[in-house]
Amino acid sequence: MGEPEVVVLAAMARELRPLARALRMRASPLGGLPAWRSCGVVAVAVGVGPQLAGAGTARVLDEVDARRVLVTGVAGALDPALEVGDLVRPHAVVDVRTARVLVAHRRDIPRSDHQGSDGTRAGILATVDRIFVVAGETSTGTVAPQLPRGATAVDMETAAIAAVAEARGIAWDVIRAVSDVAGTLTPDVAALLSPEGRVRLLAAVLLVLGRPHAARRLVRLGIDTNRALRAATGAIVRELAADGIHA
Repeated sequence: MGEPEVVVLAAMARELRPLARALRMRASPLGGLPAWRSCGVVAVAVGVGPQLAGAGTARVLDEVDARRVLVTGVAGALDPALEVGDLVRPHAVVDVRTARVLVAHRRDIPRSDHQGSDGTRAGILATVDRIFVVAGETSTGTVAPQLPRGATAVDMETAAIAAVAEARGIAWDVIRAVSDVAGTLTPDVAALLSPEGRVRLLAAVLLVLGRPHAARRLVRLGIDTNRALRAATGAIVRELAADGIHA
């Protein structure tokens, strides 16, 4: 086994392909999961939701000698000050299912609710297990969970990934970018997403045929997601560069 690697994890391959291009990584499936490698770093899509993400992370860390885990991808904003494309680098993550709090391993950003020196928003990230829409805000369940006080943003994987890393004594951190803000993910659009985060194509076609204005929301969500992915990719590239890893 060679030198320990930095492991970058996201839910979906879509969230990692821009990073793979930026770092000229080669496709190299790992443990049956989509993955890319280059010198000193391996990026793996571990699956959508806490169960898949936790199991996928365990498979990755069984095969990789990891010195650090970085979680990336998109997130939904809870803090009204956040806008699409803003970076979220929370000091702590809360698993809403169990109320477990996991504190990120951070070298340079103060543990507070204000912006860090690199423009990222600190605070608390809530990890939930399904998509829901409540009071015009996005998060993830058919019944809104009890979100932790002071939560800045919401995702579906980080707490599960962090728990696996913690159990193995591996330092972890998370940098995500906001893809949707309050009011973006309306009930009709949310209903198009499967528990795995994929769009139900037939349902999307029927929605657009029956309610043409919904097409604008779908297009806007796609544009905003791509913007968020560009921001998250740039942040991870900078983080890896600070760790001595370059394209």
